[in-house]
Amino acid sequence: MKIERSLVADNVPVLRLSGELDLNSVPDVRRSIRGLIDEGLVNFIIDLSGLDFIDSSGLGVLVGGLARVREKQGEIKIACSNKRILRIFEMTRLTQLFEMYPSDDEAARSFHVGTTPPQPPSSEEAA
Repeated sequence: MKIERSLVADNVPVLRLSGELDLNSVPDVRRSIRGLIDEGLVNFIIDLSGLDFIDSSGLGVLVGGLARVREKQGEIKIACSNKRILRIFEMTRLTQLFEMYPSDDEAARSFHVGTTPPQPPSSEEAA
């Protein structure tokens, strides 16, 4: 299992996982997710496009991470272009729990849909 951490558009953190997400790699992924949360980063993307395999313990660590960030009003979005991995999410109905995107750029943009940038106070409010 390889875990890479980076930033995409608008400085949204991404964890890119490649290899096999299974019982052996779950502790490393859990540490990476908790590391982001401990830094106060509760809106981030996990990119699964590089995975060759995921088992139930791998799905469990993702669901557990989502529960932790939602406690802090955050969200984990999944980026995945790997059809085999996507099929597993569909079969387990995790597509109803996670927002799924074909790329991390599209997932990053979704964090900002429907948000309005803060407006400066009007001259009446400033007085």
